[in-house]
Amino acid sequence: MRRLATLVLMVGVACGATDDGDDDLGGDLPVGALDDADAKADGNWGSALTCKDIPALPALPSPQITVSIDGQTLRLFDRTTGFDKTFPIGVGGIEDDEASVAYGESRSMWPVLAYGKQDFVIKKSGRTACKTWWTDPETGEKLPVFAGLPFLSWSGAYGIHGPIDGYRNANGGTLRRGYVSHGCLRMEAADVLEVYARTNGAAAVPVHVQREPERTAAGVRVDVTPRWIGSECTVDADCGFTGGECRTNPIGGRKFCSQRCTATCPDRANQPTTFCVADAERPGSGLCVPRQVAQNQGCKSYDHFVPRTEARFNRPTVTTTVCAPGAPGWIGDRCRADGDCQAGNRCSAGVCTQACQSLCPDVPGYATTTCVTDAKLGTGGQCARTCSLTDNGASCAAGLVCAARPKLSGAGTRNVCVPKA
Repeated sequence: MRRLATLVLMVGVACGATDDGDDDLGGDLPVGALDDADAKADGNWGSALTCKDIPALPALPSPQITVSIDGQTLRLFDRTTGFDKTFPIGVGGIEDDEASVAYGESRSMWPVLAYGKQDFVIKKSGRTACKTWWTDPETGEKLPVFAGLPFLSWSGAYGIHGPIDGYRNANGGTLRRGYVSHGCLRMEAADVLEVYARTNGAAAVPVHVQREPERTAAGVRVDVTPRWIGSECTVDADCGFTGGECRTNPIGGRKFCSQRCTATCPDRANQPTTFCVADAERPGSGLCVPRQVAQNQGCKSYDHFVPRTEARFNRPTVTTTVCAPGAPGWIGDRCRADGDCQAGNRCSAGVCTQACQSLCPDVPGYATTTCVTDAKLGTGGQCARTCSLTDNGASCAAGLVCAARPKLSGAGTRNVCVPKA
């Protein structure tokens, strides 16, 4: 893989378009990794220099967008018309620079963490109908990776754009859903065209960005269909592949799509590859799970799945790292015993916690924690994961509710994830 360096927000002259000088539009941002074919500077650009036609779709009068980083979804909706559609996206890779405010998070979380807010806006001046060229400032090399598709800035250089992969193709490329970019949100070419068409009539489009998967009031994860191996589900019919079944995660409590196997499992283009492991719930049977790859690094997009080295079912000499049902063990995660929790935590009422007197620790990639009193968690101060009622307690594990609890030190309450009464 070749690492491209810095994204310059400029539009290809072949489109005859220019940026509108948005005051918030600026800064350099790498596009992420491209494969050898995509990064080949041979001048054979195929359809990359062709501006793609904006579809003739009704413009939404009051469009809004909710982006889920770990859910890898973009939901476009309009409360005045009832329009509501969810799209798959590729988000920023996991930041490994310890000096970054987004260390341990998807790079798409940088604006949220740096500015201390979750709500942004796509302005008229931040929308470009046809974006083409990217320039490497170190070499001066130009590549038309944006493929003549729209670019919508939601926070400076952080934008919504096309898939990058296969940008020479007539359709603009193909999306790899996962942690794949350097911070921007990638969409299927047809999807970003639709989002542009439906939002371009609005003066401003509110964008809410959250780390956790979006959930309905009933706790059901908002996602696209058909769903693939590892995706959350409620019934077998959600798993849109032959032999797909909706299995209960014995640790997390929620269900996920899988398939029985004897040695190998099917793969789907542009999704993480899969692997057949022994089924702990059905002795003598195999279970299909996702491999852990860069695209799903850390298994963060799956609820209560953890990276683990496993042998292939019926072929014990073949091993790999997979995303398997398990206990991450942090404060607020589900558990069955103390051993399911990380060092310093214990399992109380089926959730990992620790005693506290005033403060609680935080780790990258999780909602913050706070010291509260809750009888089910234990006596005295107990650490609990914070949550928000406005997103239906999306940071809470299955079986927990987002509820106000008294803070141990100081006046007032905090909304935290606690066992149901």
